[in-house]
Amino acid sequence: MNALSRREEETLLKTTKARALQECDAFVKEFADCASGRTISVAWACKDHLRRVQECMVQL
Repeated sequence: MNALSRREEETLLKTTKARALQECDAFVKEFADCASGRTISVAWACKDHLRRVQECMVQL
């Protein structure tokens, strides 16, 4: 079994995160627009937007 070094792991994580944010950009922007100006109410008001972002990220 081959394990990744810490540096390889960090590089892979950064690359994967950047790709996911790029592919899910529309969903992230919708969530950001919904969350703008909110504090506690974001948990209720934007839960559908957050779920779509999470579903998109998990698919990648």
